[in-house]
Amino acid sequence: MPLGLPSHLAARTTTRAVARAGHAIAAVSLVSVGIVGLSVEVSLPEVALWPALLALLPMLALLVMLDRTPSRFIAGCYVVIGGLGVYLSTLIVSTELGAPIAYDDYVVQLLKLALMMVVGVTPKARDAIAWTTLGYVAGELATFAALATVGAGWQFDGTPLAIYLAIVGTLAVVGAERFTTRASQSALFRAARDEQLAEVRAVFESRATALLHDTVLNQLAVVTATPDARLSREVRESIAADLAMIVGEEWFAVDAPSDGTAGAQRAELLRRAVAEAGGELEVTLAGDLDALETLPRETADELVRAIAQCISNVRRHAQTTHAEIVVGASPEELSVMVIDAGVGFDVAGRSGGRLGVGSSIIGRLDSIGGAATVWSQPGKGTSVMLRVPTGVPRR
Repeated sequence: MPLGLPSHLAARTTTRAVARAGHAIAAVSLVSVGIVGLSVEVSLPEVALWPALLALLPMLALLVMLDRTPSRFIAGCYVVIGGLGVYLSTLIVSTELGAPIAYDDYVVQLLKLALMMVVGVTPKARDAIAWTTLGYVAGELATFAALATVGAGWQFDGTPLAIYLAIVGTLAVVGAERFTTRASQSALFRAARDEQLAEVRAVFESRATALLHDTVLNQLAVVTATPDARLSREVRESIAADLAMIVGEEWFAVDAPSDGTAGAQRAELLRRAVAEAGGELEVTLAGDLDALETLPRETADELVRAIAQCISNVRRHAQTTHAEIVVGASPEELSVMVIDAGVGFDVAGRSGGRLGVGSSIIGRLDSIGGAATVWSQPGKGTSVMLRVPTGVPRR
């Protein structure tokens, strides 16, 4: 599973985080100016500073809107109306105090900081830098115009410029890092995609190998075992059905989980598959056959094919006339035991090279999240336990 966010989401998330941090700083700056104004209003009742605070309320409202629903329009309104609010507030304070407020007064610096913190409304770092620059210019122009109105001269204040450069530097680093990580992130996603494709390919290769054994090899064995080379109608129909399935490509179709509508027929499908695989072999079915209804269609199909392969192995190798199939179920899994009292074989010595056991049974169940266990000893028969989950098969 790939680590990290996709590049487009990572860009949006990073810029959004920086923007929200800037908006929080702007809100704190405006609230701090309000607290200072109220304190002066209480200390000097003869000085009316409340109009200056009212001039900042539209700026605060636009800041909240910008944080919740960022857009270029709201950002533009914030810069323009905010700049006008800074102008009016600076002008009112200077007029009420009877002297121009200092150009580097911390209240003025907080107002400029609030304007710069408009930051960005798009995932692009250069757009965020552009909006920050507009906020810085608007703050400088607003305070310059207000102080010029009351007759004060312009003075350079390095603090807002230093803050502006720090913000721009941070945004530039974020943008540069985004370019450097994009290539490596794409490589991660390509590797994850290749891994997923390899897993899917392995599943289908295992299924194709099992199908080859179940159809072509088994049918060839039947043909070679026919004494006069005359195939019965049942054998011909079975071969035709196998060819139709292979050509029609139904064997690798992934089906959705069953809703139970076809579940009632699965016991009959199992009986038919066992009868075709067993031939003259007498097979006893016991246990909870209705539990097959709880399986997704793909799981049920693969399980039935694995059971049929077990019966085919009994017919061809066990040298016995009888086999037994017992079905059991729990809320988490369904299990099937296939038992015969035939000649048996050495599991450790032969199972690794037996295509029918390795691919048609063990590999097939592994591809759907199940498992197969084989117990056998020479002269003591064979037992095969098949277990599959009752939920959706894994990938």
